[in-house]
Amino acid sequence: MGFADVLNDMMKEKDITQTQLAKQIGYSQRAVSKWINKQSEPTETPIVLCAKFFGVSTDDILGYAGNTSVQNRNNLTSVSQGQTCSDELKLIKIYSTLSDDGKARLLAYSEFVSEEEKIKYRR
Repeated sequence: MGFADVLNDMMKEKDITQTQLAKQIGYSQRAVSKWINKQSEPTETPIVLCAKFFGVSTDDILGYAGNTSVQNRNNLTSVSQGQTCSDELKLIKIYSTLSDDGKARLLAYSEFVSEEEKIKYRR
């Protein structure tokens, strides 16, 4: 079972359309359709975005997790229909477009903000 089959199964299980998934991950419905119909292979970014949306690992969504059923995969996640991680998905998409220098700067800034929050909320 490969990416196309797993993605299709997860969409059926969550009862979402290609258009709905496309909107959530920031890609076109046509791109999602091509992945599901095995007309094209997605790059790393949409694979990560799909995995994040469904709350599974990239290994799971690529079909590397063995014979794990859709129901078992869905039991591992608290993501439910209508609930999104849109800010996280946006960050992943932005990160994927950056140069190596931009990625390093974003990570450094993220670590700074994280440490700042730890100090701020340590009461």
